[in-house]
Amino acid sequence: MKILENLVKIHNENFEKTVKAEYFSEMILSKQYAIYCLFDFIDESEVKIFEIFKVENLVFEKKIKKILGYIIFYGTIENTDIFEIAILKSCQNKGFGKILLENSIKELFFSKIKNDSSDEINFFGEDIFLEVYKKNLFAIKLYEKIGFEKISVRKNYYGQNKNAIIMMLKKLK
Repeated sequence: MKILENLVKIHNENFEKTVKAEYFSEMILSKQYAIYCLFDFIDESEVKIFEIFKVENLVFEKKIKKILGYIIFYGTIENTDIFEIAILKSCQNKGFGKILLENSIKELFFSKIKNDSSDEINFFGEDIFLEVYKKNLFAIKLYEKIGFEKISVRKNYYGQNKNAIIMMLKKLK
C-alpha cells in the first residue's frame, strides 16, 4: 500500500491548499512531527479491524485495505499542537474522527512515557493546542467532546475574515 498517496488523497479532499507526497514524507522523517493513521485492515483470520498506527517510515507491512484518516502532531519544547487532522470524505460523520483523535493522543502520551529522553522533542508538554476554523462546527463539537476548551481567537488565520478558534486540552493525568 502506498501510504503517502493515501495521505495526499485525504488531505487534498479536505483542505483548499493541495499538497504532494513530499509534504508528508518530510514530516515523517522529522522528529518534530508525529503522524498517526487510522487503518482499516484485514487480520490473519480475515476479520476487518480498525486500528491506530504511528507512521515512522514509508513502509508498512500489514494487509491494509485503506487509510481512513490521519492526525499530525507538532512537538515543541513546551507543548504539542495538533497540526492537522483529516478523515476520508466517505468516512466522515461515522465516529472515525473521535476514534482517531482519542487513540492517537493516548498513543502519543504513552510513547512519550516509554521513550522519555531529554534530547527529543517534547510531544506531550503541559497541554495540547489546535486551531480550527470558527465555522467548522462539526470539528469544534468533536474537540469539545474530547475535552478541548476554547481559549482564544486568532484573527484572519485562514484568510481575510476567516478566524480560527484556538482550543486547548489539558494534559492527561
